[in-house]
Amino acid sequence: MRTFILTCIVLLFIGNANAQSAADLELAEMLNSGDMLRLNDRYPQMKDSLQVPMLARLAEANLYVNFNQPDKAEAAMADLFTHHQQELDAQTQIGMSALRAMNFLNLGQYAAGGELGGTLVAALEQQVPFEQLYSFVFMERIGKALTHSPAPFLSRPTATQQVPMRIDSVGRGHHLMIPVQVNGITKDFIFDTGCSFGNFVSEAYAKEAGLEILSDSIPVSGTQIGYVKLGVADSLCVGDMVYHHPVFLIAPPNAETDSIFSFDGVLGYHFIRDAKEIILDFEHDCFIFPEQPSEAEPNMYLSSNTPKIRIFYQQQPIDITMDSGNVKSDLGAWFKERFPEAIPQDAQERPLKRGGFGGIESFTGYVLPEITFQLGATPFTLRQVEVVNDAENRLAAGSLGADFLQAFKRVTINYDQMFVKGEK
Repeated sequence: MRTFILTCIVLLFIGNANAQSAADLELAEMLNSGDMLRLNDRYPQMKDSLQVPMLARLAEANLYVNFNQPDKAEAAMADLFTHHQQELDAQTQIGMSALRAMNFLNLGQYAAGGELGGTLVAALEQQVPFEQLYSFVFMERIGKALTHSPAPFLSRPTATQQVPMRIDSVGRGHHLMIPVQVNGITKDFIFDTGCSFGNFVSEAYAKEAGLEILSDSIPVSGTQIGYVKLGVADSLCVGDMVYHHPVFLIAPPNAETDSIFSFDGVLGYHFIRDAKEIILDFEHDCFIFPEQPSEAEPNMYLSSNTPKIRIFYQQQPIDITMDSGNVKSDLGAWFKERFPEAIPQDAQERPLKRGGFGGIESFTGYVLPEITFQLGATPFTLRQVEVVNDAENRLAAGSLGADFLQAFKRVTINYDQMFVKGEK
Protein backbone atom coordinates (compact mmCIF):
# COMPACT_ATOMS: atom_id res chain seq x y z
CA MET A 1 0.00 0.00 0.00
CA ARG A 2 2.78 2.48 0.81
CA THR A 3 4.37 2.23 -2.63
CA PHE A 4 1.04 2.98 -4.31
CA ILE A 5 0.32 5.85 -1.92
CA LEU A 6 3.65 7.50 -2.66
CA THR A 7 3.18 7.10 -6.41
CA CYS A 8 -0.05 9.05 -6.03
CA ILE A 9 1.83 11.74 -4.12
CA VAL A 10 4.25 12.26 -6.98
CA LEU A 11 1.51 12.36 -9.61
CA LEU A 12 -0.42 14.88 -7.53
CA PHE A 13 2.70 16.95 -7.04
CA ILE A 14 3.60 17.08 -10.73
CA GLY A 15 0.19 18.58 -11.35
CA ASN A 16 1.26 21.50 -9.12
CA ALA A 17 4.33 22.27 -11.23
CA ASN A 18 4.08 26.06 -10.90
CA ALA A 19 4.24 25.88 -7.10
CA GLN A 20 7.08 23.42 -6.73
CA SER A 21 10.62 24.16 -5.64
CA ALA A 22 13.79 22.11 -5.96
CA ALA A 23 13.25 20.99 -2.35
CA ASP A 24 9.70 19.83 -3.19
CA LEU A 25 11.02 17.81 -6.13
CA GLU A 26 13.72 16.20 -4.01
CA LEU A 27 11.21 15.39 -1.27
CA ALA A 28 8.80 13.82 -3.76
CA GLU A 29 11.63 11.68 -5.16
CA MET A 30 12.61 10.45 -1.70
CA LEU A 31 9.02 9.63 -0.81
CA ASN A 32 8.52 7.82 -4.10
CA SER A 33 11.69 5.76 -3.64
CA GLY A 34 10.80 4.91 -0.03
CA ASP A 35 14.28 5.93 1.12
CA MET A 36 13.29 6.68 4.71
CA LEU A 37 16.81 6.97 6.09
CA ARG A 38 17.78 9.54 3.49
CA LEU A 39 14.49 11.38 4.08
CA ASN A 40 15.12 11.37 7.83
CA ASP A 41 18.58 12.86 7.24
CA ARG A 42 17.56 15.46 4.65
CA TYR A 43 14.15 16.67 5.83
CA PRO A 44 15.37 18.94 8.67
CA GLN A 45 17.67 20.70 6.21
CA MET A 46 15.07 21.20 3.47
CA LYS A 47 11.72 21.72 5.24
CA ASP A 48 11.98 25.53 5.30
CA SER A 49 12.43 25.56 1.51
CA LEU A 50 9.28 23.59 0.73
CA GLN A 51 6.50 25.37 -1.15
CA VAL A 52 3.79 22.69 -0.81
CA PRO A 53 2.62 22.32 2.83
CA MET A 54 0.61 19.21 2.02
CA LEU A 55 3.76 17.44 0.88
CA ALA A 56 5.53 18.45 4.10
CA ARG A 57 2.72 16.96 6.22
CA LEU A 58 2.86 13.73 4.21
CA ALA A 59 6.61 13.51 4.75
CA GLU A 60 6.30 14.23 8.47
CA ALA A 61 3.53 11.66 8.96
CA ASN A 62 5.61 8.95 7.26
CA LEU A 63 8.78 9.90 9.14
CA TYR A 64 7.09 9.88 12.54
CA VAL A 65 5.41 6.52 11.88
CA ASN A 66 8.54 4.92 10.47
CA PHE A 67 10.81 6.27 13.21
CA ASN A 68 8.57 5.20 16.07
CA GLN A 69 7.07 8.52 17.16
CA PRO A 70 3.35 7.67 17.05
CA ASP A 71 2.17 10.72 19.04
CA LYS A 72 3.87 13.10 16.59
CA ALA A 73 2.60 10.98 13.70
CA GLU A 74 -1.00 11.46 14.83
CA ALA A 75 -0.50 15.22 15.14
CA ALA A 76 0.90 15.37 11.59
CA MET A 77 -1.93 13.24 10.17
CA ALA A 78 -4.58 15.25 12.02
CA ASP A 79 -3.16 18.41 10.45
CA LEU A 80 -3.00 16.74 7.04
CA PHE A 81 -6.67 15.68 7.09
CA THR A 82 -7.87 18.93 8.66
CA HIS A 83 -6.12 21.36 6.32
CA HIS A 84 -5.11 19.44 3.18
CA GLN A 85 -7.62 16.63 2.60
CA GLN A 86 -9.00 18.32 -0.54
CA GLU A 87 -5.52 18.22 -2.07
CA LEU A 88 -5.30 14.43 -1.72
CA ASP A 89 -6.73 12.12 -4.35
CA ALA A 90 -8.91 9.18 -3.29
CA GLN A 91 -6.14 6.58 -3.25
CA THR A 92 -3.83 8.76 -1.18
CA GLN A 93 -6.64 9.42 1.30
CA ILE A 94 -7.24 5.68 1.64
CA GLY A 95 -3.55 4.97 2.17
CA MET A 96 -3.03 7.70 4.73
CA SER A 97 -6.26 6.72 6.51
CA ALA A 98 -4.94 3.17 6.82
CA LEU A 99 -1.64 4.46 8.16
CA ARG A 100 -3.54 6.58 10.68
CA ALA A 101 -5.81 3.70 11.77
CA MET A 102 -2.79 1.50 12.48
CA ASN A 103 -1.11 4.35 14.32
CA PHE A 104 -4.20 4.71 16.53
CA LEU A 105 -3.94 1.01 17.42
CA ASN A 106 -0.23 1.41 18.21
CA LEU A 107 -1.11 4.29 20.55
CA GLY A 108 -3.72 2.15 22.32
CA GLN A 109 -6.47 4.43 20.99
CA TYR A 110 -8.38 1.35 19.95
CA ALA A 111 -11.84 2.85 19.42
CA ALA A 112 -10.48 5.46 16.98
CA GLY A 113 -8.48 2.84 15.10
CA GLY A 114 -11.44 0.47 14.86
CA GLU A 115 -13.78 3.20 13.68
CA LEU A 116 -11.39 4.37 10.97
CA GLY A 117 -10.69 0.78 9.92
CA GLY A 118 -14.44 0.20 9.68
CA THR A 119 -14.84 3.30 7.50
CA LEU A 120 -12.23 1.92 5.10
CA VAL A 121 -13.90 -1.50 5.00
CA ALA A 122 -17.31 0.03 4.27
CA ALA A 123 -15.86 2.15 1.47
CA LEU A 124 -13.93 -0.67 -0.20
CA GLU A 125 -15.61 -4.02 0.50
CA GLN A 126 -17.68 -3.93 -2.70
CA GLN A 127 -14.71 -2.86 -4.83
CA VAL A 128 -11.69 -4.99 -3.90
CA PRO A 129 -11.10 -8.68 -3.13
CA PHE A 130 -10.63 -9.77 0.46
CA GLU A 131 -6.90 -10.35 -0.14
CA GLN A 132 -6.57 -6.57 -0.51
CA LEU A 133 -9.10 -5.74 2.20
CA TYR A 134 -8.10 -8.01 5.09
CA SER A 135 -5.62 -5.57 6.69
CA PHE A 136 -8.42 -2.99 7.03
CA VAL A 137 -10.68 -5.70 8.49
CA PHE A 138 -7.87 -6.51 10.94
CA MET A 139 -7.78 -2.86 12.09
CA GLU A 140 -11.56 -2.68 12.40
CA ARG A 141 -11.94 -5.89 14.41
CA ILE A 142 -8.91 -5.33 16.63
CA GLY A 143 -10.00 -1.79 17.42
CA LYS A 144 -13.60 -2.68 18.16
CA ALA A 145 -12.69 -5.71 20.28
CA LEU A 146 -10.23 -3.66 22.37
CA THR A 147 -12.41 -0.53 22.64
CA HIS A 148 -12.72 -0.83 26.43
CA SER A 149 -9.14 -2.05 27.01
CA PRO A 150 -6.52 0.35 28.41
CA ALA A 151 -3.43 1.18 26.39
CA PRO A 152 -0.42 -1.01 27.25
CA PHE A 153 2.56 0.41 29.12
CA LEU A 154 5.79 -0.86 30.65
CA SER A 155 6.82 -0.38 34.27
CA ARG A 156 10.28 -1.46 35.35
CA PRO A 157 12.91 -0.95 38.05
CA THR A 158 15.34 1.87 37.42
CA ALA A 159 18.34 -0.47 37.39
CA THR A 160 19.55 -2.38 34.34
CA GLN A 161 17.75 -5.71 33.97
CA GLN A 162 19.28 -9.00 32.79
CA VAL A 163 17.19 -11.96 31.63
CA PRO A 164 18.49 -15.39 30.55
CA MET A 165 18.46 -16.38 26.87
CA ARG A 166 17.95 -19.92 25.65
CA ILE A 167 18.92 -20.82 22.09
CA ASP A 168 16.86 -23.64 20.59
CA SER A 169 17.82 -25.52 17.42
CA VAL A 170 14.91 -25.50 14.97
CA GLY A 171 15.22 -26.91 11.45
CA ARG A 172 18.07 -25.15 9.68
CA GLY A 173 18.60 -22.49 12.35
CA HIS A 174 17.75 -21.30 15.85
CA HIS A 175 15.10 -19.55 17.91
CA LEU A 176 16.14 -17.06 20.59
CA MET A 177 13.99 -17.73 23.65
CA ILE A 178 13.13 -15.36 26.50
CA PRO A 179 11.20 -16.26 29.69
CA VAL A 180 7.78 -14.60 29.94
CA GLN A 181 5.29 -14.88 32.78
CA VAL A 182 1.53 -14.38 32.35
CA ASN A 183 -0.98 -15.13 35.10
CA GLY A 184 1.63 -17.02 37.09
CA ILE A 185 2.59 -19.25 34.13
CA THR A 186 6.21 -18.88 32.94
CA LYS A 187 7.13 -20.09 29.46
CA ASP A 188 9.97 -19.35 27.08
CA PHE A 189 8.72 -17.17 24.21
CA ILE A 190 10.43 -16.61 20.87
CA PHE A 191 12.02 -13.14 20.78
CA ASP A 192 10.55 -11.90 17.51
CA THR A 193 11.08 -8.46 15.96
CA GLY A 194 8.98 -9.71 13.03
CA CYS A 195 5.84 -10.11 15.16
CA SER A 196 4.17 -6.85 14.17
CA PHE A 197 1.25 -6.59 16.60
CA GLY A 198 1.10 -7.54 20.25
CA ASN A 199 2.26 -11.09 20.94
CA PHE A 200 1.51 -14.38 19.20
CA VAL A 201 0.64 -17.51 21.20
CA SER A 202 -0.74 -20.99 20.68
CA GLU A 203 -4.29 -21.94 21.62
CA ALA A 204 -2.93 -24.45 24.14
CA TYR A 205 -0.89 -21.74 25.86
CA ALA A 206 -3.80 -19.29 25.84
CA LYS A 207 -5.95 -21.86 27.62
CA GLU A 208 -3.23 -22.75 30.13
CA ALA A 209 -2.48 -19.10 30.92
CA GLY A 210 -6.16 -18.19 31.19
CA LEU A 211 -6.15 -15.42 28.59
CA GLU A 212 -9.43 -13.55 28.22
CA ILE A 213 -10.73 -14.03 24.67
CA LEU A 214 -12.29 -10.93 23.11
CA SER A 215 -12.69 -12.03 19.49
CA ASP A 216 -12.36 -15.21 17.44
CA SER A 217 -12.19 -13.91 13.86
CA ILE A 218 -9.17 -11.64 13.37
CA PRO A 219 -7.69 -12.02 9.85
CA VAL A 220 -3.89 -12.22 9.60
CA SER A 221 -1.53 -13.13 6.80
CA GLY A 222 1.38 -15.57 6.82
CA THR A 223 1.84 -18.18 4.13
CA GLN A 224 -1.88 -17.55 3.57
CA ILE A 225 -4.66 -15.43 5.06
CA GLY A 226 -6.28 -17.09 8.06
CA TYR A 227 -8.05 -16.25 11.29
CA VAL A 228 -6.82 -16.03 14.88
CA LYS A 229 -8.42 -15.22 18.20
CA LEU A 230 -7.68 -12.06 20.16
CA GLY A 231 -6.89 -12.29 23.87
CA VAL A 232 -5.76 -10.04 26.70
CA ALA A 233 -4.29 -10.31 30.19
CA ASP A 234 -3.74 -7.88 33.03
CA SER A 235 0.03 -8.03 32.66
CA LEU A 236 3.04 -9.80 31.21
CA CYS A 237 6.33 -10.06 33.12
CA VAL A 238 9.87 -10.29 31.77
CA GLY A 239 12.25 -10.49 34.70
CA ASP A 240 11.25 -7.68 37.06
CA MET A 241 9.64 -5.67 34.27
CA VAL A 242 5.85 -5.59 34.04
CA TYR A 243 4.05 -4.91 30.78
CA HIS A 244 0.49 -3.88 31.59
CA HIS A 245 -2.52 -4.73 29.40
CA PRO A 246 -0.72 -6.85 26.78
CA VAL A 247 -2.55 -8.09 23.69
CA PHE A 248 -2.24 -11.61 22.25
CA LEU A 249 -3.08 -13.04 18.84
CA ILE A 250 -3.93 -16.71 19.36
CA ALA A 251 -3.08 -19.13 16.57
CA PRO A 252 -5.10 -22.30 15.96
CA PRO A 253 -3.26 -25.63 15.69
CA ASN A 254 -1.68 -26.43 12.32
CA ALA A 255 -0.65 -30.03 11.74
CA GLU A 256 1.86 -29.12 9.03
CA THR A 257 3.89 -26.58 10.99
CA ASP A 258 3.30 -28.22 14.39
CA SER A 259 5.05 -31.34 13.09
CA ILE A 260 8.23 -29.29 12.56
CA PHE A 261 8.22 -27.25 15.75
CA SER A 262 5.78 -26.28 18.48
CA PHE A 263 5.74 -23.04 20.44
CA ASP A 264 4.02 -21.48 23.41
CA GLY A 265 4.39 -17.83 22.50
CA VAL A 266 6.14 -15.07 20.63
CA LEU A 267 7.16 -11.77 22.26
CA GLY A 268 6.46 -9.10 19.70
CA TYR A 269 6.55 -5.49 18.62
CA HIS A 270 4.82 -3.54 21.38
CA PHE A 271 6.89 -4.89 24.27
CA ILE A 272 10.14 -4.61 22.29
CA ARG A 273 9.23 -1.04 21.28
CA ASP A 274 8.38 0.04 24.81
CA ALA A 275 11.54 -1.53 26.25
CA LYS A 276 13.36 1.07 24.09
CA GLU A 277 16.69 -0.77 24.06
CA ILE A 278 17.56 -4.46 24.31
CA ILE A 279 21.07 -5.90 24.15
CA LEU A 280 21.44 -9.51 23.04
CA ASP A 281 24.61 -10.79 24.71
CA PHE A 282 25.64 -14.07 23.06
CA GLU A 283 28.80 -14.39 25.14
CA HIS A 284 26.74 -14.69 28.30
CA ASP A 285 23.46 -15.96 26.80
CA CYS A 286 21.28 -13.18 28.14
CA PHE A 287 19.06 -10.25 27.21
CA ILE A 288 20.08 -6.93 28.82
CA PHE A 289 17.61 -4.07 29.30
CA PRO A 290 19.77 -1.01 30.09
CA GLU A 291 18.71 1.55 32.65
CA GLN A 292 19.33 4.28 30.07
CA PRO A 293 19.11 3.73 26.30
CA SER A 294 22.29 4.54 24.39
CA GLU A 295 22.57 6.93 21.44
CA ALA A 296 23.65 6.44 17.84
CA GLU A 297 22.66 7.58 14.37
CA PRO A 298 19.56 5.83 12.97
CA ASN A 299 20.06 2.88 10.64
CA MET A 300 16.64 1.33 11.23
CA TYR A 301 13.04 2.28 10.51
CA LEU A 302 9.66 0.58 10.76
CA SER A 303 7.61 -0.80 7.90
CA SER A 304 4.20 -2.01 9.10
CA ASN A 305 5.63 -2.26 12.65
CA THR A 306 8.49 -4.47 11.43
CA PRO A 307 12.05 -3.11 11.48
CA LYS A 308 14.10 -2.61 8.37
CA ILE A 309 17.80 -1.98 8.83
CA ARG A 310 20.44 -0.68 6.45
CA ILE A 311 23.29 -3.01 5.64
CA PHE A 312 25.82 -2.87 2.82
CA TYR A 313 26.88 -5.36 0.18
CA GLN A 314 29.87 -4.41 -1.97
CA GLN A 315 29.51 -0.89 -0.54
CA GLN A 316 25.93 -0.64 -1.84
CA PRO A 317 23.14 0.05 0.70
CA ILE A 318 20.34 -2.47 1.24
CA ASP A 319 17.32 -1.85 3.45
CA ILE A 320 16.27 -5.30 4.64
CA THR A 321 13.76 -6.66 7.14
CA MET A 322 15.14 -7.74 10.52
CA ASP A 323 13.02 -10.66 11.69
CA SER A 324 14.59 -12.30 14.73
CA GLY A 325 11.84 -14.93 14.76
CA ASN A 326 13.08 -16.24 11.42
CA VAL A 327 15.48 -19.08 12.26
CA LYS A 328 17.69 -18.28 9.27
CA SER A 329 18.30 -15.28 7.04
CA ASP A 330 17.17 -15.40 3.43
CA LEU A 331 17.51 -13.16 0.42
CA GLY A 332 14.77 -12.29 -2.05
CA ALA A 333 14.33 -11.87 -5.78
CA TRP A 334 15.27 -8.17 -5.55
CA PHE A 335 18.72 -9.11 -4.23
CA LYS A 336 19.29 -11.64 -7.00
CA GLU A 337 18.34 -9.10 -9.68
CA ARG A 338 20.35 -6.29 -8.09
CA PHE A 339 23.47 -8.41 -7.46
CA PRO A 340 23.45 -11.27 -9.99
CA GLU A 341 27.19 -11.75 -9.48
CA ALA A 342 26.48 -12.92 -5.92
CA ILE A 343 25.05 -16.16 -7.34
CA PRO A 344 27.89 -18.52 -8.38
CA GLN A 345 27.73 -19.47 -12.06
CA ASP A 346 27.65 -23.16 -11.16
CA ALA A 347 24.88 -22.73 -8.56
CA GLN A 348 22.01 -25.16 -9.08
CA GLU A 349 18.42 -24.04 -8.58
CA ARG A 350 16.74 -26.26 -6.01
CA PRO A 351 13.41 -26.62 -4.17
CA LEU A 352 13.12 -24.61 -0.95
CA LYS A 353 10.51 -24.49 1.81
CA ARG A 354 9.46 -21.75 4.21
CA GLY A 355 7.15 -22.15 7.18
CA GLY A 356 4.95 -19.66 8.98
CA PHE A 357 1.40 -18.94 10.04
CA GLY A 358 -0.88 -21.01 7.82
CA GLY A 359 1.53 -23.76 6.80
CA ILE A 360 4.55 -24.44 4.60
CA GLU A 361 5.29 -22.69 1.30
CA SER A 362 7.40 -24.17 -1.47
CA PHE A 363 9.73 -22.12 -3.67
CA THR A 364 12.75 -22.59 -5.82
CA GLY A 365 16.05 -20.80 -5.36
CA TYR A 366 19.73 -21.07 -4.59
CA VAL A 367 21.82 -21.66 -1.49
CA LEU A 368 24.90 -19.50 -1.00
CA PRO A 369 27.63 -21.25 1.06
CA GLU A 370 28.46 -17.88 2.61
CA ILE A 371 28.06 -14.18 1.97
CA THR A 372 29.51 -11.15 3.78
CA PHE A 373 27.72 -7.86 4.43
CA GLN A 374 28.45 -4.83 6.60
CA LEU A 375 26.40 -3.35 9.42
CA GLY A 376 27.84 0.14 9.60
CA ALA A 377 31.60 -0.42 9.52
CA THR A 378 31.36 -3.94 10.97
CA PRO A 379 31.44 -6.92 8.57
CA PHE A 380 29.39 -10.02 9.25
CA THR A 381 29.15 -13.31 7.38
CA LEU A 382 26.04 -15.44 6.91
CA ARG A 383 26.29 -19.09 5.87
CA GLN A 384 24.00 -21.42 3.93
CA VAL A 385 21.78 -18.51 2.91
CA GLU A 386 18.81 -19.23 0.68
CA VAL A 387 18.10 -16.88 -2.23
CA VAL A 388 14.39 -17.34 -2.91
CA ASN A 389 12.70 -16.96 -6.30
CA ASP A 390 9.41 -15.37 -5.25
CA ALA A 391 7.62 -13.66 -8.12
CA GLU A 392 4.97 -12.17 -5.79
CA ASN A 393 7.57 -10.29 -3.73
CA ARG A 394 10.04 -9.08 -6.32
CA LEU A 395 10.75 -5.88 -4.38
CA ALA A 396 11.76 -7.74 -1.20
CA ALA A 397 15.47 -7.73 -0.40
CA GLY A 398 14.96 -10.57 2.07
CA SER A 399 15.03 -11.04 5.81
CA LEU A 400 17.79 -11.11 8.43
CA GLY A 401 17.01 -13.80 10.97
CA ALA A 402 18.44 -15.14 14.20
CA ASP A 403 21.72 -16.13 12.48
CA PHE A 404 22.32 -12.44 11.69
CA LEU A 405 22.14 -11.58 15.37
CA GLN A 406 24.31 -14.58 16.28
CA ALA A 407 27.01 -13.34 13.89
CA PHE A 408 27.98 -10.86 16.65
CA LYS A 409 29.02 -11.20 20.29
CA ARG A 410 26.57 -8.49 21.29
CA VAL A 411 23.79 -6.76 19.39
CA THR A 412 22.03 -3.61 20.53
CA ILE A 413 18.49 -3.10 19.21
CA ASN A 414 17.26 0.39 20.01
CA TYR A 415 13.69 1.53 19.24
CA ASP A 416 14.27 4.89 20.94
CA GLN A 417 16.93 6.22 18.58
CA MET A 418 16.11 3.58 15.90
CA PHE A 419 19.40 1.78 15.39
CA VAL A 420 20.98 -1.65 15.47
CA LYS A 421 24.63 -2.03 16.43
CA GLY A 422 26.70 -5.21 16.35
CA GLU A 423 29.90 -5.87 18.28
CA LYS A 424 32.43 -8.52 17.30
